[in-house]
Amino acid sequence: MLAPLWLLSLSLPTLWAQILIRCAYKSLCQQALVSGNDVVLQCDYPKSLWYFSSILGEDPFLLSSMPNIKKLPGGSLQLTNPQPSQTGLYHCQDSDNALVVEYEIDFQDVNTLHITHKGLGQKPLQNETLSLGGHVLIFTQWEPWQDCNRCGEPGERKRLGYCYVEEPLEKAMPCWLYLRAEKARSSRLRPELQVEACLVPCEHVKETNQPYFIFDIYQLDKMTNTMWLTCPLASIYR
Repeated sequence: MLAPLWLLSLSLPTLWAQILIRCAYKSLCQQALVSGNDVVLQCDYPKSLWYFSSILGEDPFLLSSMPNIKKLPGGSLQLTNPQPSQTGLYHCQDSDNALVVEYEIDFQDVNTLHITHKGLGQKPLQNETLSLGGHVLIFTQWEPWQDCNRCGEPGERKRLGYCYVEEPLEKAMPCWLYLRAEKARSSRLRPELQVEACLVPCEHVKETNQPYFIFDIYQLDKMTNTMWLTCPLASIYR
């Protein structure tokens, strides 16, 4: 018997492959994100220069040779499969060395993601206190629920939660932007993903037909023990 032929394809346009992070002109914005998922940091200046400094306090350096970072034609910065080690300050300036925008990004480790399903009675992480020269609160800051993955029939939706630290009378910060070089050991220091059942009507006005993009073809046989299937345009943010 012939081995089954698996055709890997996806019906999402390339434009949706990453989330766009925006910040007001000449402002500094803090953002928690999940590692391993593509993002674009907006900077509306075609001749922009991007500098990066890590949370370890290193001097800023020009982003020009990192393999997973690309400056887009309009000036924005694309990060493909960003890692926790890329947590830090991203500084965009113009050709006169004037600030355009800055981002402090905490890429929280997707490998430590705590996943729960409300329908199974699973509970999210509880708030905890941590002693770091004083007591601070560790909690999850939740994003809004994403769209239901089906319409007209039972489906599921998800929401992301990011690890945050708050001192008394101070503004909360993403965990690793707060801790920086501090070596804190706690299983509470991780992002979350929560899933729940949903049922929504179909809105035919919003339905669109997207073309299929074929990325590769694999033939599976008896010698194939395991295979990792990757969806090139997938994102945890949708």
